[in-house]
Amino acid sequence: MPNLQKLVEGGVMGKIATLQPALSPMLWTSIATGKTADHHGVLGFLEPDPMAGTARPVASSSRKVKALWNILHQSGFRSHVLNWFAGHPAEPVNGAFVSNAYAKAGQPFGAPWPMLAGTVHPSELTDALADLRIHLGDLTGDDLLPFIPLLARVDQSKDQRPAQLAGILAETITVHAAASWLMENREWEFLAVYFDAIDRAGHLFMQYHPPRLEAVREAEFEIYRDTINGVYCYLDAMLGRLVQLAGPETAIVLVSDHGFESGRLRPKGPDGEPAKAALLWHRTHGVLCMAGPGIRRDELVYGAGLLDIAPTILNLFGLPAAEDMPGRSLAEAFEALPVIDRIPSWEEAPGECGRAADESEDAWDASEMMAQLAALGYFDAVSDSASDKLRLIRLDRTMNLAKVHMECGHYDEAISLLEYLVREQPKLTAHRMYLAQAYFKAGRLADCRPVVEGVIAEAAGRPLAHLLRGNLALSEGRTEEALACLLQAEEAGEPFPRLCELMGRAFLKLDRWDDAEPQFRKALEFNPDSAEAWAGLARLLAEKGDYTGAAEAALNAIGLRFDLPGSHYILGVSLARLGCNARAMQAFETCRALAPETAAATGWMAEISGREPSAALR
Repeated sequence: MPNLQKLVEGGVMGKIATLQPALSPMLWTSIATGKTADHHGVLGFLEPDPMAGTARPVASSSRKVKALWNILHQSGFRSHVLNWFAGHPAEPVNGAFVSNAYAKAGQPFGAPWPMLAGTVHPSELTDALADLRIHLGDLTGDDLLPFIPLLARVDQSKDQRPAQLAGILAETITVHAAASWLMENREWEFLAVYFDAIDRAGHLFMQYHPPRLEAVREAEFEIYRDTINGVYCYLDAMLGRLVQLAGPETAIVLVSDHGFESGRLRPKGPDGEPAKAALLWHRTHGVLCMAGPGIRRDELVYGAGLLDIAPTILNLFGLPAAEDMPGRSLAEAFEALPVIDRIPSWEEAPGECGRAADESEDAWDASEMMAQLAALGYFDAVSDSASDKLRLIRLDRTMNLAKVHMECGHYDEAISLLEYLVREQPKLTAHRMYLAQAYFKAGRLADCRPVVEGVIAEAAGRPLAHLLRGNLALSEGRTEEALACLLQAEEAGEPFPRLCELMGRAFLKLDRWDDAEPQFRKALEFNPDSAEAWAGLARLLAEKGDYTGAAEAALNAIGLRFDLPGSHYILGVSLARLGCNARAMQAFETCRALAPETAAATGWMAEISGREPSAALR
């Protein structure tokens, strides 16, 4: 991927933490707004259509807050926005807006392919952009050979995967063509373009990526083993063209909303086959790369999250982020630290901002998207009944909002929603598990225990039952009992990262440091992006007096998740023990900013405040 490599070598890169639930419409709206879904209002792929009484893909008019392009419109900048989730109807920004309905064919090859009303702003660009669209029927077998070299072996009357790939490629080519045309023919200062090819292809073909999974048949593996690499290389070529058109004076920000399991952690179902549930394939960290004027070269950025992108881009334009944007500007990516005071909120800024137009009467039918989401594992298949679809969508959106409240620490709000969901769908174990977690986080242990015990009773004899019982005992301080349950879970099934982390925590509480360390390291062998395992290892090494190792482990944890006050504290203690007092003070200050009640950090700061700072940790 030479074009991505060139950006990395000429700019900064790092991992970027996703949000939960890791659903793309919610995440990309958070990227564009700097706010979580409980504020921006986009709660999934689909939503009830208030006009038609059916379902529709989530609309731009449903977003409750301003996106970057609205703020830039208000600030006098021209923006081109293409294919963004929750992007239909197109928003009347200063520039051009091409909605995410643009590339969707929805018609058989050769039939008329009219655009939905509201797909393109300004409307006078409609004809020019319509001519750039590619239908999957336009692609031939030769077009698919770089992705499926053994295409001739596929019986396409029975195997729909080549046709599904053709659909992904056709939409990707269409979006790229529109972005290129706008860059060449219309002036702009900001371009936002979203490509979903890697994610969609991942859900279809990552199970065939080398090394071969035991449950994948050899013949299918040989046919589709190169497909994922082919998609990545193709997107890299498109990236190169966009960077070329943007020119050397443009700052480039490349970001993914989450990662994708590609190795030994690829999920399996109960039958050993590759798991169908889409979210199981999503990793907690995606990638971030920034390059261009004012951006440092060949540097790493640590601890970035999706909510940091909007404040960072606003600062690139010399504009302030808002106090109601919880993310931070990634100041370490800049050659010169931008000092821009925050404003209270961009929502209060007066004036027209290019928000979504009125609802279009030309409805976007959700049937094709629901079928696609079911095929990718986001939904179970449902009947054609409009009422069944609406009920499923409403329950799904409620669950997504509950998960957002959980991640934001709004446990009472989450409990109210989860109790409703358990009443509506009492047989779904996931709802009860989240409810138990919310009860526990809210300190309602008397409510938590019967929910967990009910799930344990249903899972009797399975590793899940031992794991749940051990987790509950560990949370309630019954460490010896917890360890016994976790060891039973280990004996009942193959180890996995979460089990190793919990066993490490149990050994750590019992001061069995030599037993705890292998568990944390085993968890990291499975998943090196586990901030929790790095945090546990950091505390363990600090307890053992290995302050250099503890500082490195704490930095790894913080690099994956910045909002870990305990890891900042361990980092501070380790640096202070090593004599790096100035850097220790920074760590303790960050710890107190994240958790003001951390009295131990205050005590350390008081103890070292009179000392002279020493050399940096090497």
